[in-house]
Amino acid sequence: MQLSEIKLAISQHGTHPTIISYADSNHYLLGIKDEKGSFQGARNKTGVLLILNSIEQAKDLLKQQGIHYAIIEIQTAYDEMVGDGKDDHCRYRAEF
Repeated sequence: MQLSEIKLAISQHGTHPTIISYADSNHYLLGIKDEKGSFQGARNKTGVLLILNSIEQAKDLLKQQGIHYAIIEIQTAYDEMVGDGKDDHCRYRAEF
């Protein structure tokens, strides 16, 4: 999915703009996530997955598309090793 297609996907398919961070990493993924939890990453014009250096960079790209919120999801290895069996990463909605 191209970055320019995110706004259309949100309005037509009930998805949410999502920024995924992995603890202790300085890379972030930007894309959309549906109600079933399936994530589809944004890609540049040549089809390469966008890997960003900060949440702010991801927010700026979304704002350029006219999107003013995102679900921020932070994943950690702790969730996998000691979690309670549910897929409950830390998530919050950020308005910008």
